[in-house]
Amino acid sequence: MIPRSEFTKKYLSEAMLKLIKSGKSFEEISIQEIVEEAGFSRMAYYRNFKEKADILRHHFDIITEKFIQETNTDFYVMPFKEYLVSVFTYLFDNRELGLLLLETRMFDYVKEQFDLKLIKTANSLEEKQRFIFFAGGLFNIYTHWLISEGKETPKQMAEIVSNFIERP
Repeated sequence: MIPRSEFTKKYLSEAMLKLIKSGKSFEEISIQEIVEEAGFSRMAYYRNFKEKADILRHHFDIITEKFIQETNTDFYVMPFKEYLVSVFTYLFDNRELGLLLLETRMFDYVKEQFDLKLIKTANSLEEKQRFIFFAGGLFNIYTHWLISEGKETPKQMAEIVSNFIERP
């Protein structure tokens, strides 16, 4: 069973995302709108969060953890190009979230959290450095892919990235 505070955070996060998807910018959304959408009181909000950005941070922390869990195992068992296709497919399927990160200027926060969580999974210094290198490049490429409206398919992006890495 989900602890009550996690339940509350989940619904407040979903309410925030729903309001953003309705066309409101992050800055325009009030705490009152969030709690009304989620069906909670302001007190429930303040018990769990200090500011609106904390809602997004919480949501992105969960997404980051899920992404690492889903893709980290594949990194070791799939051929590299196939792995990249799965990563870019995941990113493509979640591009709305990526655009939200850019709009709310939280992309750097998520990258930092991603790096910290990814580093914890490394078994050696070499693996840690490999993860940092790969994640940094991937985040930059993903950012530019989002900004250019993702005209390339996940398969094309995987091909481009694998060509960078395979060349001497």
